[in-house]
Amino acid sequence: MAIAKTPILGQPAVSADAMAAYVRTVNPSFNAEIARQFRLVGSRLGIRGDIALCQSIHETNWFRFGGDVRPEQNNFAGIGATGGGNAGASFATIAEGVTAQIQHLYAYASTAPLPAGERVVDPRFSLVARGSAPNWEDLAGKWAVPGYDRTKYASLQAALEAGDTYGQKIMRLYGTMTAAAAAAAPQAPLPIVALDAGHGGTDPGAQGFGIVEKDSALDLTLRVAALLRAGYAVDVRLTRSTDVFVPLGERATIANGWKADYFVSLHHNAAGGEGFESYVYPGTRSGPSGVRQDAVHAAIMKALAPLGVADRGKKEANFAVLRQTTMPAVLLENLFVDNALDAGLLKDSAVRQNLAAAIAEGVAKAMALTPNYPASTPDYKIQAIEWLYTQGYLTDSVWKQQPDTPLPLWAEALILQRMYAQLQG
Repeated sequence: MAIAKTPILGQPAVSADAMAAYVRTVNPSFNAEIARQFRLVGSRLGIRGDIALCQSIHETNWFRFGGDVRPEQNNFAGIGATGGGNAGASFATIAEGVTAQIQHLYAYASTAPLPAGERVVDPRFSLVARGSAPNWEDLAGKWAVPGYDRTKYASLQAALEAGDTYGQKIMRLYGTMTAAAAAAAPQAPLPIVALDAGHGGTDPGAQGFGIVEKDSALDLTLRVAALLRAGYAVDVRLTRSTDVFVPLGERATIANGWKADYFVSLHHNAAGGEGFESYVYPGTRSGPSGVRQDAVHAAIMKALAPLGVADRGKKEANFAVLRQTTMPAVLLENLFVDNALDAGLLKDSAVRQNLAAAIAEGVAKAMALTPNYPASTPDYKIQAIEWLYTQGYLTDSVWKQQPDTPLPLWAEALILQRMYAQLQG
């Protein structure tokens, strides 16, 4: 059976801050300077200092010690400690203690001399059979003797095949550390679109042919929100999601507080007209609001024109939500509730869904949103990939954009590490 091996030589891949954060999940009093030194000295000698920190976690019970070696010795891997009360070597500083451990690993992993100018700090450096353990999994029986539980396994090989040796335990710790670091890594913020369902609560808005604007606008807004969330990498927020009254000024204040990238207010019209029209604040037609209005208006009319809906044009108006918002904003008057043709369309659920899809498409084009999935992606692929996101195995939305592209090795490793951490948790 082939045993996976991880070289001791190499540059640290996990930041000092992430290493410290990982240890502090178990030991909140951990001194972050230790992690910084593992990163620094490991980089200097070309040793995986991040994995060496995991070795110390294993050796010191998360830097809580409790055995023969005491914290003040700055001996983070039991160098010279042989049990029976023998506390092993002591080092004057954290940097010296970490350097001794990294040098000891260097002796096992390499036959080359230490880099020029590097003073030998490890008191047992000359006792190591140079190059005898190039991989972390090779340390069982060398750094740690025997390096496995003899009450559970008949031989080192049996323990290796079970994944239960000294070096393999270190690598399991490293796997959970990298998974934690990846999960904690800041994600690029998604663009924010604020959807504003007109009226609500004590303000019914326009009424006609059994349609109440506040209810119809909310239904349409919820449909648009669902389509945007499902189809694009975007943070969709609603000024209201239920039948409540929100003052006009408060709607703008809410969106401004969110630092939304686009404000879209959804309404229906009345008072004897017919068709669709859109509004931006006066004087903004030549700016970002007008450019986005063009995209949204065009997408909506593309869906409505075949149904005989009149295009009333792209207009300007001094509406409060357009005046008081600090981001590009548009107000959509989606048909007339008191016009028989328009009202009949609004009462048709399929038409409403198509209208919502057109609004979502227009907003996506206006904001240049990144699609979650290519248009031709089958549902079964989307469902399978979404499961990976809901479980926390994938976090970056970029994978949704390339569902048929094989994951690189590092991404596969992250998924496996997250699965393992979940099972261990």
